[in-house]
Amino acid sequence: MLSMLSLFVLWYIFCMAVAIRRAGRPHYVAVMDYSNDAEVRFREEFYRACADFHYREIMALSRALGVDVNTVERWKYKLNFPSWYVAYLIIDWVKRGKPMKKVPPWESAVGIL
Repeated sequence: MLSMLSLFVLWYIFCMAVAIRRAGRPHYVAVMDYSNDAEVRFREEFYRACADFHYREIMALSRALGVDVNTVERWKYKLNFPSWYVAYLIIDWVKRGKPMKKVPPWESAVGIL
């Protein structure tokens, strides 16, 4: 367990690191137009499809695709991107109205899509 003094020292170092301005030459960033890029549009469409997922949809997708629940949540919060085929399947699933079927616990839940 950290003592109060060590916590204060860590806080002071953090504040100084944030407060100090960095000197040096200005850097350059490339200006690119992504408005006509099909890949960017596809990714945006995928993330829009995933944005309103609720617990039930996340669980259904994780079971159908055989991935972890955290993976689907990371898609929802734009932290990861699946393979193009899986992304296309999810976009199509959302366009069809997110069809799901209720499966009893004793049956396998693989293949919902």
